[in-house]
Amino acid sequence: MRFNDNTNFKQEDNEMMNLQTKSLEGHQVHMTGEIIDRIHYKDGRVEERVGHNLVVNSFLNLVMSLLKQQSGYKGIQYWAVGSGASSWDSSMPSPEITATKLTAELGRVAISTSEIKFLTPEYEESSSPTNILQISHSFGPTDCNGVWREFGIFGGNATSAKDSGVMINKRHHAVITKTEEMTIERIMRFTLNLV
Repeated sequence: MRFNDNTNFKQEDNEMMNLQTKSLEGHQVHMTGEIIDRIHYKDGRVEERVGHNLVVNSFLNLVMSLLKQQSGYKGIQYWAVGSGASSWDSSMPSPEITATKLTAELGRVAISTSEIKFLTPEYEESSSPTNILQISHSFGPTDCNGVWREFGIFGGNATSAKDSGVMINKRHHAVITKTEEMTIERIMRFTLNLV
């Protein structure tokens, strides 16, 4: 079963999901995020949801911290999920580009370096650095159970503590009630281009 979570996208939403900054030379840094959720139910059913997310402003702070080799800062470290707000079920707001944390973080899981891969333009794994990064993680039966409506990936000085670290992206999505009866495989792809 495939669920396309882009049904309410308007043109401005499409423009907002991309991070664009202008340089003195007139080039733009263009970063997009694509998410694939595969929900595996105990009875063998698999539901797939595909959508996009917003790369937030603090991503640039993280990049600059890593370039400077800022003490205590690292790249991608945690995948956090949140319950958002129940009002989102009838009227889903777009995430804000200035967001630095989830609306209501429920829990987070550590992302290991083995779960982060470089990809070619054909989405094949690459041993050499590329402009496409894929993060894959499976939330097991006991991981972050509850009502999910949002997620974000955190790096920098992130720890296992709620709301810690530098937010890279934010996504609001249709409600998922995560229970011990399911596992959720999440695949996040970031593509960074200079255009």
